[in-house]
Amino acid sequence: MKPYPVLAYHKISRQWELSFTMMYPRAFTAQMQHLAKKGYKGCSLKEYLAKPEENRFVLTFDDAYESVYHYAAPVLEKLGFHATLFVLNAYIGKDNVWDFRPGDTHSRHMSAAQLLELQEKDWEIASHGERHRVLTGMKDDELKYELEHSKASLEALTGREIPTFCFPFGVYNRRVVDAARQAGYRNLVGFTGASRYGVIPRSVVYRTVDNSRSVLRKIRIRSACHSFENCKEQLFHSFAFFTRIAQKFMH
Repeated sequence: MKPYPVLAYHKISRQWELSFTMMYPRAFTAQMQHLAKKGYKGCSLKEYLAKPEENRFVLTFDDAYESVYHYAAPVLEKLGFHATLFVLNAYIGKDNVWDFRPGDTHSRHMSAAQLLELQEKDWEIASHGERHRVLTGMKDDELKYELEHSKASLEALTGREIPTFCFPFGVYNRRVVDAARQAGYRNLVGFTGASRYGVIPRSVVYRTVDNSRSVLRKIRIRSACHSFENCKEQLFHSFAFFTRIAQKFMH
């Protein structure tokens, strides 16, 4: 599968926390304005796959945090950008108790009303599973439920088909990919790295090491600097291991 210019964000928040993936609103705004000045337009994955134009890039937000609704959505609306939200079905309108939270800081996920409001503004609602758990270690029936129930629930909420799924932590294998396709997902999304089994990779944006220039390099996938960004992202993505370990104790 050819690479696509896909950016992955998480929280856009004024609340500081020990996290590489949270982004201050001021920095996010500067990045989006910089891309707009360079002639790029942000869109959802669904939009891009329907019409992959040279000046388009894909914006995605994992976990559908409420802070994205408050701080990112107004910025994107002004620029005429759209995005894809990867929603955790079991945590709609709830705190992120599933996450590894140093200092016991909590963040709230978007409510159903907020998700629907953004959908009306041409954002794509997509599935991130039920509870942000690694899928590769699940039994077949548990995996089937995780994939199918989140899809059916989001379709009931939005009144639209949900064709896109993002693997929690970007972890998947052939069995999980096959199960996702059997559940009815056509667009499967991972994280940084080479595409396997037709899964779409993304470039993750990190607060501590990224800026407007590096974000531009990430979407210029033919650039010689893109490989450097890819290596950098893989290093920082490895820190998600701590959340995966914490989840094992919580369950």
